[in-house]
Amino acid sequence: MKKFFFKVACLLLFCFCAKAEVSFEAGVNVQKQAEDSSAAREEAMKEAYRTAFIKVAERLTTKENVDKLGMLTDAQLVHFIKETDIVSEKTTSNEYMADLNIKINGPLLKQYMFENNMRQIVAPNVEVLILPSYADTQYSGRVLFEDGNVWRQILLEKGALKIGNLSLKVIEDTPQNREILTPKKAVYIDEQTYAALKANGSFDDVFTVHAVRAGRNNVVLLMRPYNGFQERIVVSDEEGEPFEKAVDEMVEYIARYEQNKNIEQSAYQSKISGIFYQTSLREWLMLEKKLNTIEQIQTVERGAMDSGKISFSISFSGTLDALVSTLKQQGIDLSFSNGQYVIK
Repeated sequence: MKKFFFKVACLLLFCFCAKAEVSFEAGVNVQKQAEDSSAAREEAMKEAYRTAFIKVAERLTTKENVDKLGMLTDAQLVHFIKETDIVSEKTTSNEYMADLNIKINGPLLKQYMFENNMRQIVAPNVEVLILPSYADTQYSGRVLFEDGNVWRQILLEKGALKIGNLSLKVIEDTPQNREILTPKKAVYIDEQTYAALKANGSFDDVFTVHAVRAGRNNVVLLMRPYNGFQERIVVSDEEGEPFEKAVDEMVEYIARYEQNKNIEQSAYQSKISGIFYQTSLREWLMLEKKLNTIEQIQTVERGAMDSGKISFSISFSGTLDALVSTLKQQGIDLSFSNGQYVIK
């Protein structure tokens, strides 16, 4: 139980990363045996350093680059370790076990990646809409906004669920949402329902999370992202409070799903051309300087200047939606108007 909550706590703190909030810490659990406790500890620390290093690297770059970083020797890798906090440990005559929190030297890792042409990924702010339906048993009817949805009530009582750049928002009980959703549609939303939800609110992704009570100590979660595959997770708790653990399991799964999706999207390389309307060259130079500080942007090229406007092209990693979101965080509006991209 203790190790589970330690793992989840580390995930909640460190799994989602952004340019201004990248965490270079990782929670690690190790257990090693050797001829004596000293040797066991030495081997355990080597494994812990490598595990933490890889966890942090996975937040920063693609799988291909992580595999390259994983080829570093133990002697090379130890230079990236900044600090090790021992949360708990136990030693026997030939065994060492510990829960550790390891801090990686972020600037050094970024410098190494830059020198070895390893591109960083960028995670934009992501808001996920949660559709929490519930059933007392596998064969009983589902409820969503109706009375008796203890699962939705528990999530509402938790308040805002925000992990780094990821925000989870429980769908509101409004006349519009009741008209759009039935308990059945909340589990298997179609394209028309998704479009109606999107028109009725702002979110980047939507997850249906159906909870089924399975006796006093168990809850079954059926989780499905829109246009994704359903995942079935059984949550058990000997103390009869499985819903508390179910919240952790839900958050962990969604965080990993969004992180992996962001890594996949960051592998894309794109280029757009557009127009910047300005009254002086100084305005463009200020904008260009700001654009070059955004990690998602690879290059910014200025084109012709004519009658109060400058043509430009931007090469960037990831999707266009992610770029638009990142620019908006910097106070820059990128839109598509009259057949061309425009920056304001």
